[in-house]
Amino acid sequence: MTRAPNPLILVLALMAPLAALPQPAPPAAPPPDPWATSFQPQPFHRMAEAVTARYDGRLVAAETRPPRPAERAAGVELVYEFRLLTTQRNILNIRVDARTGRFLEVAGRGQLEARRAPRTQD
Repeated sequence: MTRAPNPLILVLALMAPLAALPQPAPPAAPPPDPWATSFQPQPFHRMAEAVTARYDGRLVAAETRPPRPAERAAGVELVYEFRLLTTQRNILNIRVDARTGRFLEVAGRGQLEARRAPRTQD
């Protein structure tokens, strides 16, 4: 009486020569995303301080926004948008370039009344 060979042993015996073959090199790591390494926005709190240093009032809202088409054409990648309640009870909508800190737009009533005088350096 002959026994049938164990299928597991047959599979292992057939795969043994494959183990001796050189293994392919692991895939190369993808190059770093240039946008992720080149875009360095200003800290959000620093831009909020710049807004309150320029305009008298209290911040009531702040968020990040995508740039408008004209802003994107000028090289803006991300916008910080702030809403400020002035001491005259007006709302100013202020858009700031997140990377450079440049004021892009200030909209609303009472802009001139809310504008603080520039600080002089002694």
